[in-house]
Amino acid sequence: MFDRIFRIFLILLPWSVLASVFLGSKLAIPGVNFFKEIFLGTLIIVLVLDFWKRKIFPKLDILDYLIGSYIGYLVIVTLVNGLWLASLVYGGRYDFEFLIAFLVAKHGSGLLVGSVSQYVKIFLISASSALAIGILVRFVFHETILLHFGFSPNLSNWSFGGTPPIYHGIDGARVRRFQGIFDGPNPAAYFIIVYLGLLAHYFRTKKAYHFLVGIWSIILLGLVFLTYSRSALIGIVLGCVTLVIFSLGTIWRKYKKESIYIVLLLAVLLGLFYLRYEGTIDRIILRSGSSQGHFDRAMTGIERFQEHPMGQGLGTAGPAYRYVVKLADDPIYGGDIKASEDYYIPESWYIQQLVEWGVVAFVLFCAIIGTIAWLIFPLSPALFASFIAVLTMNLFLHSFESVYISLILFLILGVFVGKRKGK
Repeated sequence: MFDRIFRIFLILLPWSVLASVFLGSKLAIPGVNFFKEIFLGTLIIVLVLDFWKRKIFPKLDILDYLIGSYIGYLVIVTLVNGLWLASLVYGGRYDFEFLIAFLVAKHGSGLLVGSVSQYVKIFLISASSALAIGILVRFVFHETILLHFGFSPNLSNWSFGGTPPIYHGIDGARVRRFQGIFDGPNPAAYFIIVYLGLLAHYFRTKKAYHFLVGIWSIILLGLVFLTYSRSALIGIVLGCVTLVIFSLGTIWRKYKKESIYIVLLLAVLLGLFYLRYEGTIDRIILRSGSSQGHFDRAMTGIERFQEHPMGQGLGTAGPAYRYVVKLADDPIYGGDIKASEDYYIPESWYIQQLVEWGVVAFVLFCAIIGTIAWLIFPLSPALFASFIAVLTMNLFLHSFESVYISLILFLILGVFVGKRKGK
C-alpha cells in the first residue's frame, strides 16, 4: 500500500496546480489544495502502522535528530511568541512539510519495492507530459486556453485567494514569461531545474539516448530562459560550476572532448542571446526597479531579524503570513496590501528563516541541507547540481513555497538517501 500510494503521489504532483485550479475554481470542490497533505498524511499512517505491526523502532541518524530538533524549535518559538494553530498549520506547510516528506521517504524506502531509478522514471513520465502540455499551451494553443481551466485573466496580477494569471509579463518589455501549467514563471523554472537533474541521472548510463536527451535538455534550458527568472539562471550557473569543481578529476579523465563541445555551444548560445536582446537586456534581465524592490524587502527582513534574533514564530514572514496576519486589523498597515507585502515578504527564503525562527533554527536548517547535499553528491551528481541550483534560487526567492515542487524534490531525495548502499 505504501508503495502504491507513493507512486500515485509522484504521478499527481506535477499536475497539482492545474488540477487544484480546475477543481477548486471551476467545480467549486472545497479543500482540493490540501490533497498533497492528505497523501502525505496517509503515507505517514501506513508507515507508522508497518513499524507497529513489526514491533520495531525506526533507526535514527544525524538527519533525523537535526530535522526533529529543527521542527521542535520552530514550534517552541511560535508558541513562546503567542501564536497558535493558524501559524503552526500554514507556517509548517511552507517551512517544514517538505522535510517531513523527506523523512517519510527515507524511512519508508524499505517499503518501496522498486529501485531508485524506477521511481525517478515514474516521475519523469508524468513530468514530461506536464511539460509537453505546457509547451503546447505556450506555443500552440496560447495561454488563453487556461481561462477554461479557471486561471485568472488578470495578467501579471496575483491576488491572495485568487487563481494564478494565465501568464506574467515584465514592465517595459513586451514579453510573456513561460509558466506552462504551473502557477508562475519562477515555479516553472524551479520545476524544470529539478526535472533536469533527475533526467540527467536517469539517462546517465543510457548512451543510446544521450543525443535525444541533449536536444530535450537544450529545449528545457530555453524554457528556463523564457521564464526570465534571474534567480533560476544564477542557480543553474552556480549549480553547474559547483558540480564541475567537485568533478574536475573525472571530467579531465573521461570527458575532455565533450567539455570542449559544451563550452563552444555555450559560447554560441551566449552570442545569439546578446544579438537577440542587445537593446532590451536592461529591461528583461537587469530590471533595476524590480531589483531595487527585492533589495529593499530583503533589508527590511534583516532589520526585523536584528530586532528579534531568536525568531518571531511561524507565519510572521514569508507567504504564510497571508493566512496568519489579519491585514485589516494590522496596527501598522491596516489593510494596505503593497505596504504589508514589503514588510512581511523578505524575498529570500534564508532571510525569512532568520525573521521567523532566528539564528538557532537557521544554523540547524543549514546543517540539514548541507548533510543532504553531502549524501546526494556521490549518489547522483546531476541531482546534486539541481539541488545547489534550487538552494541558490532561494537566496532571492521563496522557492520552497511551491509546496508541490518541494515535495517532489524532497520525496525523491529521501528515496535516494534511504536506499543508498552501505547505509
